[in-house]
Amino acid sequence: MMMLDPSPKNVDLAKERYGALPNLEILQGGLGDKVGVMKARDATFEMQIGAEFPLYTIDSLFYEKGKKLAFAHLDVEGLELDVLKGAIQTIRQSKPIFTTEVRVYKDVAYTDELMNFIFDLGYDSYVINEVCGYPHMDYRNLLNIPRSMSLELMHSDTFNLLDATKSIFRLPVRKEDQKTMFDLVMPCCALGGECCPGDDINDKSCCSCSEERVKEWLDGNKPDVNLNYYTWKEPRKSFGRFRYRLRQRHGVQPQ
Repeated sequence: MMMLDPSPKNVDLAKERYGALPNLEILQGGLGDKVGVMKARDATFEMQIGAEFPLYTIDSLFYEKGKKLAFAHLDVEGLELDVLKGAIQTIRQSKPIFTTEVRVYKDVAYTDELMNFIFDLGYDSYVINEVCGYPHMDYRNLLNIPRSMSLELMHSDTFNLLDATKSIFRLPVRKEDQKTMFDLVMPCCALGGECCPGDDINDKSCCSCSEERVKEWLDGNKPDVNLNYYTWKEPRKSFGRFRYRLRQRHGVQPQ
C-alpha cells in the first residue's frame, strides 16, 4: 500500500498515526503526467503557496519498477486527467480499479474529456451517488472498473446491493442517443440552471449549486432515492447521530 501527499504536514501526521504498519509506504509528493517538480498553487495543497514538492507518475512508481497496482483512489484536485496520462502503462498491465473525483459542471469540456479518456482505456465508470465536496453539490466520486470485469460484478452481492439502492449507477455507454453524466447528476447545477442561475460556476454564494439552492430544487423535484444523496451537511449529521447511538449501545467512549 502506498500513500502520497504533497503536504509535509499531512505526511508527518500519516507517519505518526500509521507509520508502524509494515505494508504501508508513505511518500511526500504529488502525481502528474511526468516526473518532475510542482509548486503548490493554492490553499488546497495545505502548504505554503509556491512551495515545491516532487512530482511522480503512477508509471514511475509501479510499471517502471515491475510492481502491480490493484486499486487507486485519486483525489488530486482537478488533475485527474494528467495523473491518468502518467499511468497508461500501469493501467494496461495491471488493469486496476480506480476512483476519480470530478466537479461535474465546473468545466463541462474537461469533465467530458476525462470521461472519454477513461472510456477509451477500456473502463466503465460508475457514479457514487453521494456529494463528496463542499460548497458545491455537484462533486462526485467515480468508481472506474475494467470492462473485462463486468461479468464478475454481476456475481457480487455488495455491488448488486449498491445498484438496487441506487447508491451507485453506471454511466451509459457512449452513444449519441444515450443520456450522459450531465443528464444524470444534478442537471439543475449546470451554469444557468435552477441551482446555478448566475454567470459564475465557481461562485461560493447561494447562486452556484449551493446546498441551500439544491434543497429548494429538491422540494419541487423529489427524486426516488434518499435525499441525503444530494446534500453535504444533512447526511453527515445523520451519520454522526447514528455513530453516537452505536457507541452508546456498545459502551464506546467518543474519541
